[in-house]
Amino acid sequence: MRLTEILRQRRRRIRRHIEAVRLKRIRRHTRPGYTHCMNCGTPLKGMYCHRCGQYALDIHQPIWKYVRQYFENMYQFDGKIWMTLRLMFTRPGFLTNEFNEGKINSYVHPFRLYMCISVVFFTLFFMAAERATGRALLSLAGEQIPDTVVAQLRQPQAANLPDTTVYAYNMETLRDVLRARNVEQADRLVRPHYEDRGDELNLVSLPRLLFDSCLTRTALHEDTQTEADVLRRTAQLGLPDEEERFYLNLPTDTVTGRITADAYDWMTRIDQTDQLHQQATASFVLGQLSKWTPLFLMFLLPVQALLFKLFYRRRRYMEHFAHATHLSSLLLVLLVVPAAILLRNFNAERYTSIVTNTVEDIIIFSTPLALLAYQLVSMHTVYREGWGKTTAKCLLTMFLFNLLALGAAAALILWLTLKAMGEM
Repeated sequence: MRLTEILRQRRRRIRRHIEAVRLKRIRRHTRPGYTHCMNCGTPLKGMYCHRCGQYALDIHQPIWKYVRQYFENMYQFDGKIWMTLRLMFTRPGFLTNEFNEGKINSYVHPFRLYMCISVVFFTLFFMAAERATGRALLSLAGEQIPDTVVAQLRQPQAANLPDTTVYAYNMETLRDVLRARNVEQADRLVRPHYEDRGDELNLVSLPRLLFDSCLTRTALHEDTQTEADVLRRTAQLGLPDEEERFYLNLPTDTVTGRITADAYDWMTRIDQTDQLHQQATASFVLGQLSKWTPLFLMFLLPVQALLFKLFYRRRRYMEHFAHATHLSSLLLVLLVVPAAILLRNFNAERYTSIVTNTVEDIIIFSTPLALLAYQLVSMHTVYREGWGKTTAKCLLTMFLFNLLALGAAAALILWLTLKAMGEM
């Protein structure tokens, strides 16, 4: 009985604190800068005119206040969202009960909260996924470089290896490949003698070990010959710029004027058609996933609410929908760290090393357990049943929900695969 009274008093203190914060925020936003509505002239009793509905905006305020008010009005990005997020993490089920009791304006609306978190999460996730996919494709392209060579290039003393200087193409991409294979000193190992010319012909110095392992002599590109001829004919008097000096220094035949330098390229052993196909496929898949994944998760919200309705039939459907929305919002926030770990460690060169250390293992595999514990406490708070019944219903709803989600995800992936095959 003593414990029950302590919990009741703590609940009252929390509610009083929340109400005090809400009133403070309301007072801060209910003091117009003038007494009458500038649109219809009606005396103001708050920040909104009760006759025409116009907001009592101070048109002479600094521009940064306009920006802040935009986010506050569109996304409720003010003190309300921070309090909502804090309560969502610290008091499972509390926000759902508040919403079901009609206290809508005190916190961010559940669906608006979900949409705000969803936009931020998926924008950042697919930006990072694009970079991770590009790094994985570079690793695939660099598989021709033996692992033993890559291991030696990763050593700090690799910069002191005997090197060689040649004219070569695609050296910028080669450095990207080395970085994708965790060779941190790639820029020191592959050194252009002229300003970085991208993947065009350049004079570079690189370890002889790397040269022997992947570079192949190749025919000089015709556009290189053409550009050299043009620059030689149009070079102005005086000191040439970096690009002109590079072409003027290329060894040429004294009779024909053609470039006689030997050129090398590490990409001659790569199937260019297959590489372009992989890049196109990856871009298509990422584009489709970025479009359909947010819609897919939004589709799961009413599905989860229906499962709650199945086990708690006396409650209205919208109460279950608010509960499902809060749970999905928390899920997206919890997925941030595991998703960042997986994307950072994702490398097509090593399919089995997505997870690399014990700390990251614990973070990744504890996320589902944290969500299960949170949903259990939240269901106990919202539906007010004993722990035994709540645990059984929680496990059953999660099992059914995951089963339906996996089935729907498999159908979506199958459809996207068939669509990709049709597009390619």
